[in-house]
Amino acid sequence: MDRIQKALEKAKLRHAQKPEPIRVEPTRSESSVSQAEDPLAAPIESISYSQTKVVNVPNHQLERKRIIAGFYNNPQSAVFRMLRTQVLKQMRSNRWQTLAVTSPTAGEGKSVVAANLAMAIAMELNQTVLLVDMDLRNPSISNYFGLNAQVGLKDYLSGDLKLSEVLINPGIKRLVILPGVGRAEDSAELLSSPKMASLVADIKSQYDSRVIIFDVPPVLQTDDVSLAASYFDSTLLVLEDGKNSESNITKSLQMLEGSHLLGTVVNKSASPPEHQNY
Repeated sequence: MDRIQKALEKAKLRHAQKPEPIRVEPTRSESSVSQAEDPLAAPIESISYSQTKVVNVPNHQLERKRIIAGFYNNPQSAVFRMLRTQVLKQMRSNRWQTLAVTSPTAGEGKSVVAANLAMAIAMELNQTVLLVDMDLRNPSISNYFGLNAQVGLKDYLSGDLKLSEVLINPGIKRLVILPGVGRAEDSAELLSSPKMASLVADIKSQYDSRVIIFDVPPVLQTDDVSLAASYFDSTLLVLEDGKNSESNITKSLQMLEGSHLLGTVVNKSASPPEHQNY
């Protein structure tokens, strides 16, 4: 933790960025014409899905995969609701709609954080969320939600699928997932393709009441994040406590410079958050 704090303090001075570490221990009828054409659109007050596939995921399965933000009986779930409040405050004050969640390297828990943050935001009655698995080389969101998706973002970008054929509602109101399925070795080409740019432009322009969260690859292990940077209004960096060297953290912050970094999430911390048992 000291190593992370030192690196962040140095980055503040060097790059004038102000990420603040947050301890985290993650352990339905659309009858109108516009709704039929828009598989994401639905009244926030009474959402039902006829164009989007619905997979009702059991709570015990979500908890087993550490997707816990919606379970008040889990003391760790409060961390994600507090993270939601901080993230939404910054996004709303700047009128930002999209957020990328990344980490320096693989295995630091970025996808778990992205999934829990999406669930926490969807719990707000006046807010809907689209969670996009943009980690085309190692997609995991479908697995965390137990969706058993047959097609995903890779298939949409490389084929002729309609968006409604790929989207899934996991049985959680106000949350829709664009999953990833299978490894894409040509991820850089797919993310920089005109079809990807068109997809992002469409979902940003047509669904202005929706927060869009992109689970993206580790920033130090691929150039995918740099290639897709123009798609994101803001960024969140997930750091596994004790894993990264100071130079790795500094380099990650340098690579995210100019990306409107909202802050850092310190994951898998040995010390529980002070508010956890409040």
